[in-house]
Amino acid sequence: MIKKAAFTAGLAVALATGLAAFKSHRNDARTMKTHPPLGDFITIDGTRVHYLIEGSGPTLVLIHGAGGNLRDFTFALSGKLAKTHTVITFDRPGHGYTDTIHDRGETLIEQAALLKAATDALGHPSAIVAGYSYGGAVALAWGLEYPNTTNGILLMNAVSNPWTVPPSKLYELAAGPYTGPIIATALSAFAPASLVEDTMQSLFAPQPTPKGYLDYIGSGLTLSKTAIRANGRQVNGLLPHIESQSVRYPELKMPIEIIHGAADVSIPPSIHADVLAKQLPHAIYTLVPNVGHSVHHYAHDEILASVARLTNP
Repeated sequence: MIKKAAFTAGLAVALATGLAAFKSHRNDARTMKTHPPLGDFITIDGTRVHYLIEGSGPTLVLIHGAGGNLRDFTFALSGKLAKTHTVITFDRPGHGYTDTIHDRGETLIEQAALLKAATDALGHPSAIVAGYSYGGAVALAWGLEYPNTTNGILLMNAVSNPWTVPPSKLYELAAGPYTGPIIATALSAFAPASLVEDTMQSLFAPQPTPKGYLDYIGSGLTLSKTAIRANGRQVNGLLPHIESQSVRYPELKMPIEIIHGAADVSIPPSIHADVLAKQLPHAIYTLVPNVGHSVHHYAHDEILASVARLTNP
């Protein structure tokens, strides 16, 4: 009876694993059809990078946040910025259609180096660099590593300083060498639409999720196995990189704009933007009332004004 029960349990696990793998693969294939790459590709040291270029004028690079992709900017913001600038929007490593650099969790400096090299290869050796949320931390690393070609930095609800409350345990599980593949496959296969909707609602609160955003952004891109694993590794390993990076902020002498939603509970301004504004007294700090973590969707006027100041300091 024990052997039979063990066999039955093992068979059930195998079937469930196989089903999850099948559904995950099917969902990834469907996403590639419904939400294909919007831009082009460039290969940097063996890593394929997905990018989109819009507009003309001074160069502005946009770097998205954790679990996102370049569609987060092209939904509404990049087109407005492209009226006055050459806007280069990237998928970060492991997100959207950009390859991972390796499977250890890319550091902020590694991500900045990859996107900087891609920007150079595209014929834009200097740029204003703008980052949202996690992408803001990458933008700060970019400025620290390449100060002479960083014309300015725009930070939108950026992660910038150490925190004490750990991120969700899910990131640690997704990053794990054994738990990661299981979590990534299961989420990719079975995560309900309501999970994505609830997550979006929390990110946009107290404002509503913009009409059409969920269909446009492509939840399947966020829920691909590759993106879940890459995001888990990057977020889970972020704190020590922020700790070492934050002590270097006084090195940043270029023009800097800080825009943060006052109602952001994911990246509270009291821990990040407020502190960063004191570390960088020359920065212009705009705290936007009644806006949460998605300031790049609900503070376009403030963002356009910031970019104008960075372009003509």
